[in-house]
Amino acid sequence: MPHFLYSLFAWTLLFIFVKKRIPRLWMAGLIGVTIGIVIDYIGIKLNLYNYPKGILYIGGIPFFNILGIYAKSILYVYWLPRQWEDRLLYTVCISVFYLAVEAAVYSLGGIAYPNWRLGYSYFLLVAGLTLLAVFYSITTCLSEVIIKRS
Repeated sequence: MPHFLYSLFAWTLLFIFVKKRIPRLWMAGLIGVTIGIVIDYIGIKLNLYNYPKGILYIGGIPFFNILGIYAKSILYVYWLPRQWEDRLLYTVCISVFYLAVEAAVYSLGGIAYPNWRLGYSYFLLVAGLTLLAVFYSITTCLSEVIIKRS
């Protein structure tokens, strides 16, 4: 149930703030989910953390958690500043918010930390979101080049 509530919260924010632009930002969600799955898969295999109380799992990751990552990735990219100098501060700030969401899921029993601490997740969030910004920028630049050459 915690993962369903997390996903519901993320998608509610997505529909409130992003609305009609969700289809335009689908690639951000896909990139974010890919990064999140890789990081979570490694963390689960190393027994750093796990996700109890899930309903349906994919590689040890609850399906609703994956849906939440998709929505949060789009939210992150939606407000991503154009200037790289501003992106670091933005990423640091939004990571605090995303860490608070993780803390809420943890308090509901949706995440267990056998060899991990909640504070460590902050650095993973900053790194993962930075990777999302880089990969999303690369894919959008490449798609613009391809469209211009067509």
